[in-house]
Order: sequence, then C-alpha cells, then structure tokens
Amino acid sequence: MNYYERPTPLQEQANTEAMRHFAEHLKQFKANCDALQNIERNLSMTASDASRVALQSSGRIIRTDDGAQWQHAVDLTGITSVCYRRTAAGLEFAVIECLPLKDVELKDVLNSGHDAREVLQAFVRDQRQALRVWKDDVNAQVKEHLAEKYPHQDMNIVAESFEIKMARSISQANANTQGQSHGVRI
Repeated sequence: MNYYERPTPLQEQANTEAMRHFAEHLKQFKANCDALQNIERNLSMTASDASRVALQSSGRIIRTDDGAQWQHAVDLTGITSVCYRRTAAGLEFAVIECLPLKDVELKDVLNSGHDAREVLQAFVRDQRQALRVWKDDVNAQVKEHLAEKYPHQDMNIVAESFEIKMARSISQANANTQGQSHGVRI
C-alpha cells in the first residue's frame, strides 16, 4: 500500500472507532512510556539516592513473595521501588514490584544486584522490552478487531497508524533520554 495514499471514508470511520475502542490501551501505554522516560532521565540521581538511603539504614521493611526481607529506599512508580538489604557480600539492591490485588499484595523482585545503577539499567532494559511486547500485542488486537468489525475491507492503513503511534511513544522516550543518559547503554 502506498503510504501517501489518503484513507477512504470507511477507513477514517474505522480509525475513529478503533481509537475510541483502544483509547485506554493507548493512554496506559503512553503513561508507561512517560514513566520509563522519567526513570531514565533520573537514573543516576535515583541510584545515588538509593545508595545514600542504604548507608543510613533507613526504610520500611518489605517482605517479598520469596520470603526475603528488603528495606525500601526510593519509589520509581506507583508499584515499583528500589530496595536494598545487607548480605555477606555487601549491599544488594533490587527493583521490587508491589501489585495490590483484591485480598493480597504480590511483591516480586524484578532485578537485583550489588550496584544500584546497574540494577536500574537492567530494569529499564527489561521495561523497554516489555513495552515492545505490549505494543505488538495491542497491534495484534487492533488488527483482529478491525478484521471482525470490517470483514473483507482493507484496514491496513488503520492498523499501521496504531503501530506508528505506539512506536512513536517508545521512540520519543528513547530520544528524550538518549542525550541525558551520559553513557548509559539502553
């Protein structure tokens, strides 16, 4: 399909309907891209803050689902925090996700290691990969939705516009933090 081809009225209608149908997905995706961008932008400062808090031995206790005890250092998002604990090998840092469910809160270690900065960098890499998987999943849902709602119609231009919007959110987050990463490989 020619990328400069104008969408038909039916494709424009399908796009409007699909944008409404998937609005919450796009909103959540963009919010996650923005949150990750914020973590990347402040990575050095966050790692420094976590190390400083760990040296002061303050922070509430968090017991993860595997039974390990960690102390809270710094919040990353509403559900993730940098935590630390003392081990025979020295300080260990972790990004811990706390998912509040109906009757229980799941607490899982996402990344851990002895260098707070490296733990945060690994977390960012993993989250970037998760965003790519999420983007692919939403794009598959959009294509399926369009095929069901508009059978035997060419809706590739509509599906591509969704893919571009989501890819742009990831790219903007990358571009905005690339110059500020100070040598951080992502």
